[in-house]
Amino acid sequence: MPRLLRLIVVALLGVGIGLLGYVAWLLVTNPGPRDALGWTLLAPLPVARGETATAVADGRLYIVGGLAGLPGEASAEVSVYDPAGDAWSTAGHLPTARHHAAAAALGGTIYIAGGGPSAADWTPQPTLWSLAPGADAWQERAPMPEGRLGHRMLAVAGRLYVSGGIGSTGQVLVYDPDTDAWSTGTAMPAPRDHLAAVVVGREIWAIGGRSAGQIHARVDIYDTTADAWRDGPALPAPTSGASEAVVDGVILVSGGEDPGALGSVIDRHWMLDTRAGTAATWEPLSPPPFAVHGAQGAAVEGRFLIVGGALRPGASSRFSWTDATQSYDPSGDYQ
Repeated sequence: MPRLLRLIVVALLGVGIGLLGYVAWLLVTNPGPRDALGWTLLAPLPVARGETATAVADGRLYIVGGLAGLPGEASAEVSVYDPAGDAWSTAGHLPTARHHAAAAALGGTIYIAGGGPSAADWTPQPTLWSLAPGADAWQERAPMPEGRLGHRMLAVAGRLYVSGGIGSTGQVLVYDPDTDAWSTGTAMPAPRDHLAAVVVGREIWAIGGRSAGQIHARVDIYDTTADAWRDGPALPAPTSGASEAVVDGVILVSGGEDPGALGSVIDRHWMLDTRAGTAATWEPLSPPPFAVHGAQGAAVEGRFLIVGGALRPGASSRFSWTDATQSYDPSGDYQ
């Protein structure tokens, strides 16, 4: 073997060994759980994954799609958590895999919209699928006017509202299940993806998120009746890919990611009591046992649940998917 070729082979072997060592280091040094006031760990998700879609129907929590495993394959799996037995089961798989999609429940039916089709393909999809109560198979519905990825979808007064995400516009997309048709609403003042979003009354709060790699602390509030946006109280610090829910009128936002040059997982947990009206401000709470990003939050039986997600930012996420089901009891902290 010529000397130059031997040197190339040795160099490639060295790079390969170095990469394997780095991967092993990432896997071994993933953070473990810590004690956290008000938090407990429930039955783990059957398959560790993140960048999922989340919905609650009939008191059960649905974790839909996402990214899982190495090197981070898109998933079509649908996992269902029953708080009554602290147990997981499986519902009908999606027609095809989706990651960074959005889900919501309306009248007991689960809907999932948009997302990307594979770990290598982040093209925002326009698809809308529904899973009726007791059904095993998802049904195709009218597609969105445009593809979206990294967005949120929420149910308000019998309709579904899609806000934010990567797409051709920043318009709110509105779905009427009675007519199986979409319409559009006023565009978000500062379009962004990887946002958190919750419903308070008939308003949608779009919280944090990112655009062009920059994370935001801003909050925009959409009045679904007036089709108009107004400014909301900004977060104490910017975040994207955070977990969120509303429990008894209190908005909870936890974790997230800063995908900047080095990247980091944001280890913060905030609350805002909407019952205080215009005097409401964000206040810090005890962070969860695991700080994660890419796990949409949910309110189930008066608790704030965060399921799955990644313990590391950016490309390192694929080495740190977690199966943790983290449960926060507000009565143990701020009430």
